[in-house]
Amino acid sequence: MAIRSTITLTDAASTPVNRAYLPTNDPNVIRYVDRTQGIAAGQNALTLDQRMASKGAPTYKMTWKLSCPILDVTSPSTGSGIQPAPSVAYTNLATLGLVIHERSTQQERKDLLAQMRDLIDEAIVTNQVHDLDFVW
Repeated sequence: MAIRSTITLTDAASTPVNRAYLPTNDPNVIRYVDRTQGIAAGQNALTLDQRMASKGAPTYKMTWKLSCPILDVTSPSTGSGIQPAPSVAYTNLATLGLVIHERSTQQERKDLLAQMRDLIDEAIVTNQVHDLDFVW
């Protein structure tokens, strides 16, 4: 069984930056937070919701979510010149969900994961995300 530890993901900046997602305590969902953003509302979060197979549901379910909030740029708007606290302008979100039957073999699970990795790297997906060029 895997143990919670820091997860490092690299961004796509012109000079790529590794972002360390540190595990946090949450009773319901395994949650990681990238604390490089000093303001808590603007910190990226990675969550994992997982369910074991059972007699009533013969599938394992894993759902990873990456949430990247973008803060508003604020400027002093009062006569006193006090700058208001930043707030979240919008949030970009990615979700990866896997549902794996308990009867699947390890090779079948490896094939599923390998194909998902390839799908994310496919040009059609890259164009959708980078250029908002939708498939028709």
